[in-house]
Amino acid sequence: MAKLPFKSLLCLMQKRFLTTSPTLYISSLSSSSSTLLSPSYTAQFLVKSCGLPLDSAISISQKLNLDENKPQKHASVLELLKSHGFSNTHIVKLVSRYPLILQSQVDKLKLKVEYLHDNGLVGPVLHELIVSNPNILRRSLDKHIKPSLDFLKEFLETNEKIVTAIKRGSWLLSFDLKGILKPNTFLLIKEGVPRKRISQLITLQPRAIMQNVDRMLYATERARSLDIKPTDSTYVTAIPVILSMTESTWKRKVELYKKFGLTEVEIFKAIKRQPYFMACSEEKIKSLMNFYTYTMKLKPSAIATYPRLLLYSFDARIQPRFNVLNILASKKLLKTHKKIAWLLTQSEAKFLTNYVNKYLDQVPDLMELYRGVKTIDL
Repeated sequence: MAKLPFKSLLCLMQKRFLTTSPTLYISSLSSSSSTLLSPSYTAQFLVKSCGLPLDSAISISQKLNLDENKPQKHASVLELLKSHGFSNTHIVKLVSRYPLILQSQVDKLKLKVEYLHDNGLVGPVLHELIVSNPNILRRSLDKHIKPSLDFLKEFLETNEKIVTAIKRGSWLLSFDLKGILKPNTFLLIKEGVPRKRISQLITLQPRAIMQNVDRMLYATERARSLDIKPTDSTYVTAIPVILSMTESTWKRKVELYKKFGLTEVEIFKAIKRQPYFMACSEEKIKSLMNFYTYTMKLKPSAIATYPRLLLYSFDARIQPRFNVLNILASKKLLKTHKKIAWLLTQSEAKFLTNYVNKYLDQVPDLMELYRGVKTIDL
């Protein structure tokens, strides 16, 4: 017979496998003779009981070997998951990522799932946690899962905060507790960071606490050099920002700001006021600094005073406000003592009230200009 494309052959295999018997008869790719294919018990179970596609099941079955004499053992794992609300979609994803779960001892697996459930990780939170990070189920309940949750409770105190942190970083329950998480928190405590700040860091930026200890030490030293004190509200923002880039990237960004006229002192003061000043990409820094210094004619010192200017969207905020302020200035409607940089940082409601709605009689098309519907020639 004519040669079949691989995808068509696979589709034929899957269709026959699911609708007839475990044994498949397909035509040979090279002759008219028939070839007998017998999918393993593992592949059959993955397709019929777990809902995996045939191609995935065949691939997994090459690494996983389920005992066909103990079908109830594997089925009981699925029954346990379903009893805790795991949907068929959850099970497909979980088994695809962690096939060995089907060989788990159900009693031990049950204890782990129920412990997580009893500690506030219920419903969709529990499902997402385990599906996204099945490594949790590889960990010992008594030696790792319980100590990890106890560690989180020590700093976060409530189940609500724990759930929030785990949603942002599911690896908190499977990460190296003794080698990384505890040493990092002890380092921060030694540095003088209040526990409430550590709680904020774990809740809002859990990945930061999971960095290697030498990286955390580097971050605390950098924060100290910037005169960002452990008690400052910006400290828990500065640490993740510092950790997010290499030393070479940090130096490149400092040099980039210098090219636009900022001194090193001004740069460090800007970072202290708003650490995300250094989190911007180099491309965004170039683009916005070009606009502020060459088009808006802002002084570098003004930008350092209002470092949030680097965080705003150019299209959604900076360009529309510049258009409005530009037309108001051309019509002598803008008070000259107003600091343009400061006006860019005002809330949306205040800016609309004070610089758009207020002048609609004098400039009827001002709202359209602000919304970007049209342009106005000066």
